[in-house]
Amino acid sequence: MDTSTRLSPQFIVGYNLLYLGVNYLWISFESLILPIQVSSVVSANEMGIMLGIVASVGNAFGILGNLFSGFFSDRIRMWKDKRSPYIITGITAVFLTLIAESFISKSVYEILIGYVLLQAFSNLAIGATQSILPEIQNKEQRGTSAGINGLFTLMGSALGFGVTSYFISSPFSNGDLYAIAAGVAITGAGTLLAIRNRKLFPLEPGFSRLKIRLSQIRKLPLNLKKFSRFVAGSFFVFSGITGLTYFELYFFKDILNATDPATYVAIAGILVLTVSAVSSFVLGHFSNKLGRWNIVIADALIASIPTLIIPYFRSFYIFLLLGSVIGASYGTFYSVSFAIAGDIVPEKESGKYMSIFYIALAGASTVSPLIYGLMLFLFNQSSSSGFIALFSTSSSFYLIGALVLYIASKS
Repeated sequence: MDTSTRLSPQFIVGYNLLYLGVNYLWISFESLILPIQVSSVVSANEMGIMLGIVASVGNAFGILGNLFSGFFSDRIRMWKDKRSPYIITGITAVFLTLIAESFISKSVYEILIGYVLLQAFSNLAIGATQSILPEIQNKEQRGTSAGINGLFTLMGSALGFGVTSYFISSPFSNGDLYAIAAGVAITGAGTLLAIRNRKLFPLEPGFSRLKIRLSQIRKLPLNLKKFSRFVAGSFFVFSGITGLTYFELYFFKDILNATDPATYVAIAGILVLTVSAVSSFVLGHFSNKLGRWNIVIADALIASIPTLIIPYFRSFYIFLLLGSVIGASYGTFYSVSFAIAGDIVPEKESGKYMSIFYIALAGASTVSPLIYGLMLFLFNQSSSSGFIALFSTSSSFYLIGALVLYIASKS
């Protein structure tokens, strides 16, 4: 093994820290803060569809923020740095938005504007950070890095469930927002410290900073057909899970009749994500040996079964069991899919192509909440038929994703 291309463990752990803070932000809003905010300003029969609209619009701006930093951090440097300026701008804007939210009286329009700002700027920071993964030349370390990425992503989500649920139930006004702001600032600073002296794949002399020339595109070592099919398959798999988190609070309240649904969401989230984090790190680390394509296809197939049958049970404990299976599959899929993307994309255009791959995740987060919210609106949110339609749709997304990924693997 060529050890000259190996990076220090401190760098690999450090640059992934931002995923912890940003996913703490995202899951807190998706599962708890945003559903509660929306339910406080609209009628009961409109909650599902309005939540879906707010989530979809906010996540659409998240895609734009991610694409912007992914594309431009490859070719426009500020302060002689490719990634740091975008990360600094993103985490600073998120911090200020979270502080400002605590002083604004809520309406559906203010909720929407706040969520748009949080998504756009958090994704601005992540778009620059995720570009580093393909620039890790050692394939084994790339798998390890993807595993740590998945671990921090899921740890951040678990933190969001636990800490945010605690503050929502506590007398500390806006403590949830202040805690998230601190988390994003601290983890963002950790990522910036890790990459401050790292010059990964500088721009080639004469390479255009402002545009891509057609002649350069033809030289890129990228199988576009395989990559596009991989993105499409990942989009469907991510659609199977990402939109569901917005409606979990309503499921516990309307179907399981939980007296304190926020606490139920926290308990389920922490348990499921613990299982998910372990599987993400272990299989992410060993994915190069086990076969990454085999893992992601199997994950999609396995997750479809418990997703389909969840609404037929009214037991919280069965929900935890089935949710743990889904969580283990999704956690593994998340980390290994990023490793596959890192294998496929060209090193010197990593920002652009990782942002295109990120559309699979962010695009799913944009489209699926609107679809799920519409299902609840059409099939009656307060009855089991609405959630049967919701989970059946989710299961079908997994199966379609598995099929497309299988086709991509044979390209």
